[in-house]
Amino acid sequence: MPESAFAKPDDVYETLGAFMKEIVNHPEIGPKFTASNTSFHIVYTEPSGCEMTVDCTGPTTVVTCGPGAPPAEINLQMSAHDGHLFWLGRLNMTLALARQQVKVSGTMSKMMKLLPALRPCFPLYREFLTEHGRADLAEAR
Repeated sequence: MPESAFAKPDDVYETLGAFMKEIVNHPEIGPKFTASNTSFHIVYTEPSGCEMTVDCTGPTTVVTCGPGAPPAEINLQMSAHDGHLFWLGRLNMTLALARQQVKVSGTMSKMMKLLPALRPCFPLYREFLTEHGRADLAEAR
């Protein structure tokens, strides 16, 4: 298994959490989250103790980093490194689900419908990493 891109939960929040907050407000991508009318709760492992909730049920999408969010319609569990690889466009989500590398419970059809809409985010994530001093993460490890 490759070394994780993140050493501690704050690294995950400062990278994956900050990126998620940015893309849900993107003029082209944000409305796709809102249109999904669902909520996601992601538990990241390696490092343990990372949670993120993306609530797309209101007029604007809200991203919350950390525990204590209300229950979500879709629950995911994956390593933070796999989350990073997903945003780089290097994790085949269908294959990761089949291998239970990513575990999901809830309304999977809504999640699968949103996945293709996220492809334009992959180059945005690389730009985000470079702009935030994490160009070292822009290439998959």
